Amino acid sequence: MDWIAAVVKARFLVASLGESASPPWWRSQATSAVGQRMLGRLFPRTMVAASLETASRAARLEHDTHLGRLGAYHLFRLPVGDEAAILDERRSAHISQGLQSLAALDGTEERLRALGELAGGARASATQGPVHSGAVDDLRRGASLAQICAAYLAGFQVGRPTYPYLEDRAR
Repeated sequence: MDWIAAVVKARFLVASLGESASPPWWRSQATSAVGQRMLGRLFPRTMVAASLETASRAARLEHDTHLGRLGAYHLFRLPVGDEAAILDERRSAHISQGLQSLAALDGTEERLRALGELAGGARASATQGPVHSGAVDDLRRGASLAQICAAYLAGFQVGRPTYPYLEDRAR
């Protein structure tokens, strides 16, 4: 289930970087220090997971608005079976510990560096708007996720909102 941990990590990093971008790519502050303090009062044991869920919903709406087509998936909306597996596994101890360490990263530069590590050797140009990043079937093998992370990284580095998507080859 390593692909699930990588997807959850990518979601947290992209959601938090999108919130703090200038101008913000989506309007939420769930992963910020203030947002986490507020969520910590409501969800003391699951504050980081709650901040991920809140920021992911804002990012999902923004992606859906810019992509809006059948057969296209993105980091924040994957096929139903994959989303169910992620939700089920997200409750595990190693995912929770990974989220805690991501929430502890101090600032944009550290989060960009962590996103770059997820991208591995993949490179992408800083294109604004939708960016084709492979097939949804390749997500479990990691190739598509590396392309997605590379596209986001390039977008964040130049300040252009980027919406990487995956195609469903079955359609």
